[in-house]
Amino acid sequence: MDRPAMVAAWQAAWQSLDPDRIAGLYASNATHMSSAVVERMKRADGTLKGPAELRAYAEAVKMQIASFRADIIDVIAETTSEGGRASVEYWRVVNGDKEKRKRVVEIIEWQGDKITACRVFHF
Repeated sequence: MDRPAMVAAWQAAWQSLDPDRIAGLYASNATHMSSAVVERMKRADGTLKGPAELRAYAEAVKMQIASFRADIIDVIAETTSEGGRASVEYWRVVNGDKEKRKRVVEIIEWQGDKITACRVFHF
């Protein structure tokens, strides 16, 4: 499966559970929307803004789970010389428990080597 470099970087960063590595992927004005943000960060709108908030979220995730894996099913992407966007469908496997895996779709947009927007849909 041919994937944009940003999708590979996103996958590797989140699988590392390293808050600095994860936050480093996001642009200063980036947004990250997810129902998991509502649960973990008590944010009613489910939206994080900028690397500092992403770092805090990644730290909260790391405190709650031992491992995370994104087993990618499919990627639909459009890239340009300035950036791109991708829809990434994957199985979310937490703590190696494949029996409790969940299907997730993330829509990722980026400029250069920074994510500018991410919307996460858990099924």
